[in-house]
Amino acid sequence: MGISVSAAISQANQLRNYATQLRNLKTSLNGFQGNINSAWQATEVQYINQAIAEINRELNSIASKLDSVAPDIISVANQIKREEEAAARAAAEARKKAEEEAQKRADARAPHLR
Repeated sequence: MGISVSAAISQANQLRNYATQLRNLKTSLNGFQGNINSAWQATEVQYINQAIAEINRELNSIASKLDSVAPDIISVANQIKREEEAAARAAAEARKKAEEEAQKRADARAPHLR
């Protein structure tokens, strides 16, 4: 059983979906930040804004990593598939050659049976 390129593509697409969800979460978080800033006037808001900014940086970083890994997964799956196909061809050629050589030896041992 070889690698399933379609499964790898599906997994890569799921990673892209997670990245999109993280970006949507960032948008929601920014909306909450706007509501806090307009409704709450206190020194604590500065710390909340800093925390939200740090969370946004982390969300962006993770989403970018997910987006960058997705095409790598597909590329590696395709490469593995090509290597598996090449190995299967080489094994088939080796079997065929071994069968031909066995037949030649059998023919050489028993020329009177022809």
